[in-house]
Amino acid sequence: MLSPDLLRATTEAAIDAHGAIPPGLPWWQAWSIDPTLLIPVALVAWFYLRGLRRWEDRSRRHPWWRTALFYTGLATYLLAMESPIDRLGAHHFSMHMIQHELVMMYAVPLILLGAPTTPLLRGLPGWLRHGVVRPLAGREPTRFLYRQITHPAVAIFLMAAVVWAWHLVPGWWEASLNDQRVHDLQHVGFTSVSLLFWWNVIDPRPLHSRIPHLPRVLYIFGGTIPKHVLAAMITFAPDVFYPSYQSAYRVLPIDPATDQQLAGLIMWVPSEVVTIIIMGIVFMMWLRIEDRRQRKSDAERYGTAA
Repeated sequence: MLSPDLLRATTEAAIDAHGAIPPGLPWWQAWSIDPTLLIPVALVAWFYLRGLRRWEDRSRRHPWWRTALFYTGLATYLLAMESPIDRLGAHHFSMHMIQHELVMMYAVPLILLGAPTTPLLRGLPGWLRHGVVRPLAGREPTRFLYRQITHPAVAIFLMAAVVWAWHLVPGWWEASLNDQRVHDLQHVGFTSVSLLFWWNVIDPRPLHSRIPHLPRVLYIFGGTIPKHVLAAMITFAPDVFYPSYQSAYRVLPIDPATDQQLAGLIMWVPSEVVTIIIMGIVFMMWLRIEDRRQRKSDAERYGTAA
């Protein structure tokens, strides 16, 4: 156990480093305005829109609903990072968990459903697209790295390793509360591994997952097991994991032990529901593909016979 003085120092450091909410400020007014995030997100949104405008006959290849999902994903990402949810995370483990779940289970899949590859590439400035992206993408080391990090086994391993490490390696979570740079690194890690994981579920057109649709159901199920096991560990832990939450100013009327149980349930139950829904959708897509394949096979067979 940390001494009271050290706990108090940790809390004060969190207020300065993580943007915690000072006593007296209503939590709903604690919005974050971070140019280091807002500017890149704004550029991505603009490049996407610019790419669509440059895309001839995009109605046939990029339906409106993909555009809507892409911008909904970006808005969800900003909601997680810039709304009071972010600053409440310095006081409550459960709010920190809501932030991460919004990013990994909602924002990232929605962005990928927007099929952003072609619009973003078309929207980039010419000097960047032709002078940097195209030569880099054409090199064999880049292609090799892409094949390796998008391999299903690698994606599952990285997802499990990053999520478990940030929660269980001693000092890592505390460091993310007390140092904004570490906190940003944590967000980059969670965003990156969730992109890799969902990349194999949601075809980021014109690129395609290497997993056929039916095995994707098993991939989703197996890939989320480590996360759900961790959620169960957090929910049923007899002690509070992180001392900073014991000493932090309580913005919401909830004690640290209950707060931790709630955090585990937030990681567990909504994630499980989303996982089951997505598995069902992927399974239905497989049935549609098999039905089309069977119809085509029957048409070719009967046509030849005629």
